[in-house]
Amino acid sequence: MMSHFSKIAVKFKDQSCLVEGLQRFGFFPMLHDKPVNLYGYRGDKQAQMAHVVVPRNQISSMSNDLGFFWNGTEYECLISEYDQGAGMAQAGQGLGANFLSKLQEQYVNLYLPKLATQLGGEVVATATNGSVTTVRVSLTTQTRR
Repeated sequence: MMSHFSKIAVKFKDQSCLVEGLQRFGFFPMLHDKPVNLYGYRGDKQAQMAHVVVPRNQISSMSNDLGFFWNGTEYECLISEYDQGAGMAQAGQGLGANFLSKLQEQYVNLYLPKLATQLGGEVVATATNGSVTTVRVSLTTQTRR
């Protein structure tokens, strides 16, 4: 039986923030310039390909690889149905239903300060209410005379 992978619409545009976000769960993703095939829980090669791969053995003994494919604009998350349903969002304990939202939260907390700095500002406050994270950014303005 083939593992069924879903493509999840999550906007990850910055590789370093994605990788650091994954590391916060205890994963050590492998980075590839050219996409590589993902593997199912039995070590079977899948048709899905990804540039950023969390090997299945880091996730759990029954997991499939977790992949992120760069489509030229953003990373598309490739995650198996099994891994979306089973686990505790921690290395060695599977991913589970809340993993992607938790990864998004980590990513946003890493990406927004970086983006604010690129725009010449800084993050001054972050507040999370349920699934909504509000970030206040202070940007310096230039007065022209």
